[in-house]
Amino acid sequence: MLPDLRTWPLRLGASPGDTVQLMADLTRLSLRFRREKATFSPDLLLDAFAEALGPQGSVLVPTYTFDLEDGDVFDVRSTRSISGVLANSALANARYQRTPHPLHSFAVTGAAADELVTNLEPGSFGPASPFAYLHRRKGRLIAFDLGLDDALTYVHYVEECAGVPYRKQRRAHFQYTDKDGTRSGRPWSIYAKRPGHHMRFDDLHRSLSQGGALTEQVLDGVNVLVVDLERAHVIIEQDIRFNRARSIHQFRWKWWIRDVLKALLRTFGIRPGQARAIHAARPR
Repeated sequence: MLPDLRTWPLRLGASPGDTVQLMADLTRLSLRFRREKATFSPDLLLDAFAEALGPQGSVLVPTYTFDLEDGDVFDVRSTRSISGVLANSALANARYQRTPHPLHSFAVTGAAADELVTNLEPGSFGPASPFAYLHRRKGRLIAFDLGLDDALTYVHYVEECAGVPYRKQRRAHFQYTDKDGTRSGRPWSIYAKRPGHHMRFDDLHRSLSQGGALTEQVLDGVNVLVVDLERAHVIIEQDIRFNRARSIHQFRWKWWIRDVLKALLRTFGIRPGQARAIHAARPR
């Protein structure tokens, strides 16, 4: 029997007025519908959460394009996301509007839209970013068929709040077109990692589970991660302050060499490999 996606928000504890960051790898689910000779549309999931949370709630779907580099073109109206099928379906869904940041935008609906769609916060993870909104509104991350490494981009917001030493603000300039068709060259920024540092969430997964911030379940045969972002924020911040962020990142000299070589090649206009086009967003 095929699942009724309209029931999923309620079964996951979503209520009117809630704030949810929604993410999914839809591969297995779409194949399941195909085997049953039924039509599957990501809009079933997008609309189910929008209707369950109502106009006072908010759904935020990552529509990232963090593979862009200085000088690249970004049009908030038409640039496709590298965050997968759900992201690009949200961009085409009339309920959802896109936030303006060229590297870490979201498709949003509900109460968040009024605040975030016109907000020109320059930083990916800055104090007025969608990540800050999720924190302020005590949001939850709900991710279908995704691991924590591919879903918890929110970690970078906590890193910026805590001022970790292995990241720094990097300005980026794009050929940018806003929702009104106006072109500009205004600078944006990202809290970028320094060479040799890479994210690894195995230990964080255990800490979040033990701290009651992460629950896992199987819903109609689909794996679901639910992260209470307010609780997760505290656990991640404590790890940064008292454990040198060992649960979220590692440093290797071989990674440092690779990163430095990639940066050197980019100065000559050579891109030695695009960002992995995944359904969610592996933290960078």
